[in-house]
Amino acid sequence: MVLPPKPPPEEPDKEPPKIPAEKLNPLVKHSLRGDAAKLHARAVDTVPLLGGIMFLGQATIIYAPPNAGKTLLVNRFIQDAIDEGRLDPNMLFYINADDSGKGLAEKVEILELQNAHVLAPGLKGFRVNQFVDKLIEATQDGTARGSVVIIDTLKKFTNLMDKARSSSFANVCREYVMAGGTIIALGHTAKNRNADGTLRYQGTTDILEDFDAAYVAEAIPGSAGASEKIVRFTQEKSRADSPQEVAYAYSTEHGLTYAEKLASVRPVYPEELESSLLVAEMLDDEKVIERIRGLICGGMASSGQDKLVRAVADDGDISRSQARRVLDRYTGTDPDKHRWSVQKGDRGKRTYSVLRKPQAEPGG
Repeated sequence: MVLPPKPPPEEPDKEPPKIPAEKLNPLVKHSLRGDAAKLHARAVDTVPLLGGIMFLGQATIIYAPPNAGKTLLVNRFIQDAIDEGRLDPNMLFYINADDSGKGLAEKVEILELQNAHVLAPGLKGFRVNQFVDKLIEATQDGTARGSVVIIDTLKKFTNLMDKARSSSFANVCREYVMAGGTIIALGHTAKNRNADGTLRYQGTTDILEDFDAAYVAEAIPGSAGASEKIVRFTQEKSRADSPQEVAYAYSTEHGLTYAEKLASVRPVYPEELESSLLVAEMLDDEKVIERIRGLICGGMASSGQDKLVRAVADDGDISRSQARRVLDRYTGTDPDKHRWSVQKGDRGKRTYSVLRKPQAEPGG
């Protein structure tokens, strides 16, 4: 009888073969494993730096309409931060690319008294097209850590309407912040507002998306006294425990020097801000009321609610939501409370008529 062949003897478990170094996943060489201590060493603590809304170790964008006072307020925030020991003036680099010759001289004079740095395109060999390279250089050689770079204004250094360029610039700023630096950029709002009446930032969404924090600054019409302006900062985005809104006021008295305006800046407390917003809302209502009255008397009385609202908002400085709110608020039959009445016709169509207050009788 033929016996079956014996099975081969069992071999001990073998370790899987090692992958040659040249065949490792290409991502391995970029791994930060083992570098935690180095990363901690170059990072900075995220703490309030300027105005309670701009934080150390972050990239922040402040949007505002022209002449709202954002540059004035940021310069005052800088002074306060230096005086209170929160900011080393030798580590501050204010890039002034949006000023007149006299305005630049005034700001340099003020900041150099505090030992801070001001840079301006065209002076001391500084060029706009060099700025990104300088940020990259500081990121790579470690000198970004602890520095604060203020960009005034952002549109001078990147095309905000070009998605690729603004995204590339935002990436450079992100790397600078990751290396322990701080970026604060000042930008403008668009001429046309959002549908809800709020200010709309200028450019694509890339800066807003890639920066850590964003605030919109707006002067409140009719606020404070006749010689003072209140500016409210409203949060659009934040990655720190920063307030939803803050407000500051400064003097608009004729004849003040820039230094005197800086000295006049003061915080506005919540109860004062609330009162100022109510006054501003009433002033806004009067503007919208006059627009609606003019359209009703000008031949749009029977156009219906929607067409009337769209016509009120056509110029762009009044939102549709604001127009509809004012139209509804002042619709009624009491001339002391309302400005126009309405009659509903077929299919709910509305026809408006301007109300006129009764004239007082002679001798009454």
